[in-house]
Amino acid sequence: MRFTAEQLRTFVLVVEFGTFEAAADLLMVSASAISQRIKAMEQTAGRVLIKRTNPVVPTETGEIVLRIARQSEYLSSELERELGGSGGERTIAIAVNADSLSTWLLSAVGKLAREDRIFCDLRREGEQYSSALLRSGEAMAAITSDPETIPGCTVEKLGNVRYWIAASAEFVHRHFKQWPKQITVEELNAAPTIEYDHKDVGQKSSRALILKNFGLDETVEGESPSVYVPSSPDYARAIYEGIGWGILPTAQCEQQLKSGELVLLASEPLDAPLYWQRWKISSEVLDVVTSRVYEAAKTLS
Repeated sequence: MRFTAEQLRTFVLVVEFGTFEAAADLLMVSASAISQRIKAMEQTAGRVLIKRTNPVVPTETGEIVLRIARQSEYLSSELERELGGSGGERTIAIAVNADSLSTWLLSAVGKLAREDRIFCDLRREGEQYSSALLRSGEAMAAITSDPETIPGCTVEKLGNVRYWIAASAEFVHRHFKQWPKQITVEELNAAPTIEYDHKDVGQKSSRALILKNFGLDETVEGESPSVYVPSSPDYARAIYEGIGWGILPTAQCEQQLKSGELVLLASEPLDAPLYWQRWKISSEVLDVVTSRVYEAAKTLS
């Protein structure tokens, strides 16, 4: 199965800009010409590659073509740069979760920019969902909680992030009257929690650990009211200021726990594994980025 460079470029633009007409304007051809190129690709593949919705959406097979098309564009630009004998600017798109971005990853991003002249296009996405950006080729690498290798990629473990269930001392004394001896299920159900967004799945496991810590049935049904704060630094600040309880990586709570500003609601931490997934292609840029990311990840705890 062979697609031309022109077809692959057209496919990427159609998906990125959502319509045949938008891609036609960018390529300075008619929308009919764009449609003919996509139809020719589908005939070659023997499958439908794009759902003709508004905006258009790639099919499952189309997602594979999209990833390959983006990889092809990237390799072509790398070839031009190397044959031109000029370093030039090199950019790489990385999907990253908010906690990694706010605690340890920026040290790698800084070294890449200062020392390697490689500039990161960071796409913030939850670690449970970042692998989707790899599947579509929107990102060349991702920090993810998914150990399953995505087709066309390699995966290696970066390390574990240790999270602690914490709240401000003022919040605890306001909501849990028998602290530190006991927390009741009713109190926990009434005490607000901080969540990152509606994709956040941390409350259920955190709640079970709190109940376990106080000798209660960790399977008891219930749910705390949630305050959504979609920014890692602001999420931590909301906990510091006593708006709710939540889970924080060691880097965002170690000093506050030592000072007594924060207290633990459970003595047992939550350990979350992180993986580095990247395109399985020969690329000096990706190799350098991988090395820098692993160097920075040594601080994970």
